[in-house]
Amino acid sequence: MDDCLSSSANVSIEYHAMHLGYQNIKCQRIPHNYMILHSSKHHNNNNNFLQKIENNYSKTIDAILNHQYLSALEKKQISKEKLQILVYEQYHIIKNDRRNFALMISKASDDAATELFTDCLSAEVKALENLAPMAEELGINNIISDSDNKIELYEPLAGCHAYTNYLTKLAVYGSDAEILAAILVDFPIWGANCSKISSFLKKNYGFTERSCIFLDQFAAPLPEKFIGKSNNLITRFNLAQKERVIQRAARLILDYELLFWDTIYKHSI
Repeated sequence: MDDCLSSSANVSIEYHAMHLGYQNIKCQRIPHNYMILHSSKHHNNNNNFLQKIENNYSKTIDAILNHQYLSALEKKQISKEKLQILVYEQYHIIKNDRRNFALMISKASDDAATELFTDCLSAEVKALENLAPMAEELGINNIISDSDNKIELYEPLAGCHAYTNYLTKLAVYGSDAEILAAILVDFPIWGANCSKISSFLKKNYGFTERSCIFLDQFAAPLPEKFIGKSNNLITRFNLAQKERVIQRAARLILDYELLFWDTIYKHSI
């Protein structure tokens, strides 16, 4: 969701359009070097570090951005009934991530980190509200007000929840820098996939702008202010001595993101 995209010749025009929020974009292979992680506006040392993470884990990033689940949606190979799984899983993930960010706020190292995690928590609260129209489109009603509905009775898939459970581990044991590096690495990738899913649902499944508001919210770029403050905090963490733990956090969050897509595809086809 980072709006600091490079104008590299290797980045397709279609990807830029998709990332800026335009719809009805044909799914195509996206190269890993799409430069989502940095901008010349921010600290070069930290940007180089994040770019190094992107390069090191380019295969994982490629696999997420060009996942079979997206291709299946483009070809309308997933039924509306199976689309419910995406809503079910996101509902339970969001509820856990709200707790994650609340815990991060309580443990934040300074006011800057508190503000960043508060922004994340606010986004999760809004995401749950925005998920309701998508759920209604698929025949799942009252997901917020009815504690006895089928979305609460749904049993989450372990592979889909490895991501949010790892975020819980970072909230409990990780540093603010590890958490924010993971967010800067992963959120733009999740946002790019949300943008494509929104396009395919509108084109192939008759979804409306309202029923895709959840996806379009995440497809929007991360605010420059959020990126800048996160970069500042990560830089203060002393990258020279802590690079390994931040690299590990980024690698694992990407692996768990890929596991989410692998799992949901397996159960949707």
